[in-house]
Amino acid sequence: MNNNLKSNERELVKVATFFKRHSRKLMQEGKLGEEHKSVGEAVDRFIDQMVSHAMTRAAIFAHREKLSKLVKDNPVCPRCNTNEKLKHAGTEKNEKGWTSNRYRCRKCNITFTWNRPNNPWDMISYINDMIGVLMLKINGKEIGEAEKAQTEQLIESMQSNVNALQSAIASHDTEYKTIVDKDLEMEKMIHDFKNMLLIEKIKMDTWENKTDKHT
Repeated sequence: MNNNLKSNERELVKVATFFKRHSRKLMQEGKLGEEHKSVGEAVDRFIDQMVSHAMTRAAIFAHREKLSKLVKDNPVCPRCNTNEKLKHAGTEKNEKGWTSNRYRCRKCNITFTWNRPNNPWDMISYINDMIGVLMLKINGKEIGEAEKAQTEQLIESMQSNVNALQSAIASHDTEYKTIVDKDLEMEKMIHDFKNMLLIEKIKMDTWENKTDKHT
């Protein structure tokens, strides 16, 4: 069975397979009319639609996973100021909702959270915040011309990084939202379609039992 299918989708495939096998058997025995083929064809069309959706969803989710790794940390231990003995130890969200990596320094025997987000979505907000702080700085009265010029260069570099990240994820975010919304619709359609098949199965069982009693 397709590995991209979720549990409810797999369950529907099983119900549909049983339904088609059972209805085909009854038609061959003359207990169901040929017009019942249209139900089987509708089942095939829906299963094909569901599998196509599942494959698209898997591709978009895989792309999102790849994008989530665009941001690379260069952590150092705050105590020994090296990265020689660091080991990834999970993640943590801050009060702004940004997710950052946690590391364990086996040399100093401490665990710390790196001071930058670990994904492009949070990194965009992080850099924009930093740009805002720097803009306030260059508009201040205390800053000298040399420092102002240096800060403006830094802002330009950071803005370039933000633009690159936004360019990398913009079209994907639209695709991701579309597939998530579609997935919710598909969940309801799968639920309704499975119930329809179960009702049709009950009808077939009733007709089969009724036919058997008259033979």
